[in-house]
Amino acid sequence: AGRRRYAVIAHVAEASELSGRVVLWLDPESDYPAARLEAPLKLAAAYGAEIETIVVADESGELTEEVPYRLIAPAGTSVRRDPTAYDRRFDLLLARCRRAVDDAGAAHGVRVRHSLAAGDAVDRISEMCLERGPWNIVALARMPVTGGDTIIGTLLANVSGATGFLLCGQQRSKQPRVVVIAEDAERLTSMLRAAERLSGPRGPVHVVIGADTAEAYTEIEAQARIVAADFHVPVVFEDMGPTYGVPEALTEFVARLKPSLVIAVFGGSAVADGRELSRASIVARAPILLVR
Repeated sequence: AGRRRYAVIAHVAEASELSGRVVLWLDPESDYPAARLEAPLKLAAAYGAEIETIVVADESGELTEEVPYRLIAPAGTSVRRDPTAYDRRFDLLLARCRRAVDDAGAAHGVRVRHSLAAGDAVDRISEMCLERGPWNIVALARMPVTGGDTIIGTLLANVSGATGFLLCGQQRSKQPRVVVIAEDAERLTSMLRAAERLSGPRGPVHVVIGADTAEAYTEIEAQARIVAADFHVPVVFEDMGPTYGVPEALTEFVARLKPSLVIAVFGGSAVADGRELSRASIVARAPILLVR
């Protein structure tokens, strides 16, 4: 039996609705230049939404014991390891990454809130989205170092209060160029609605058909052109052709379009799993918005 498909609207609630926001998962160990925060801020601004950051520490609220630091003392004296140094370092890193988001939010006119949690990150994010849902989009400022290949799949399976997942990334393109990877007409309407908002009033939105065979490619393109005819922004169909089971061909084609944002289905031809997502993000050099 084939996998059942669900068409979920990629949407985030306006701040006044109190039924969703962009949940931005931060790692205090990472740097957050303005370019990396562009995608979640523009997403929130396009929908009139707010951003709530979340940092998930271990149960003690500290960074891991493996974090290196150096103690300096006069020659001939001994130095004892100070456990409170971890707390101080965590607080400084936390303040640094929150300040980066505050500054970016002010530049885009987006309200920013902050939260701190302990325990399992997926559980905490799921609780946040259920508390104020169902119209949340979860943004990952970067893929986690450990478990990155599975984290998106785990979030999709467990965070029911989110309609989309955004993997942030450095934007190569300075101009709005939203690329939608269409793999079925059922989801395409939702994806084009999101692209319409994020590309600006003039568009255009670029559509790339993701299909393994010539027959499937022709069928999806015919359905997609019918769906696209109802939209107010120009929709450009890129002549990609079938991938014949080579997802790298699709991601490299998309990269040549120099997108400012890619909208794709997780588990499809272009983004089959977390590993392909990481590769697509690096190759395309653009943020990727995933829908269910």
